Amino acid sequence: MRRIERHYELSTVPAEGIAQLHAALDTFWAEAEVTTDIQIRFGTALAEVVANILQYAVTPGDAPIRLRLRCSPQRLEARVVDNGKAWAMPAATLMLPDDWEESGRGLAIAQAFLDTLQYRRLGNVNCWRLVLSATTD
Repeated sequence: MRRIERHYELSTVPAEGIAQLHAALDTFWAEAEVTTDIQIRFGTALAEVVANILQYAVTPGDAPIRLRLRCSPQRLEARVVDNGKAWAMPAATLMLPDDWEESGRGLAIAQAFLDTLQYRRLGNVNCWRLVLSATTD
């Protein structure tokens, strides 16, 4: 994989933000030269995190969500920053909800697909870090 770093801004309007994320990933994958399996795992995890931000943290009209995508021969990394509501990430592994629950799977899926999923609140800012090893089979 080539060493690449790109920065994007995503709208806080849900449909626009998701469309912008997919466009950013399409552009990034064209440069990054990573396998389809890694693209699917990383892209799905990132989409789940961004969808949660759009659904629970921000509201349309808030400052844009900032996204940094980085690729190196060792790993893929995303940093996602928003000015939305704080969230308390459980200290333990995220659990899938019961089968009959209609929501609550996104972050558990993201965590299962990634090597690292971190969240922290810095002042009034939510910061997410997603990492996937480039050697994932």
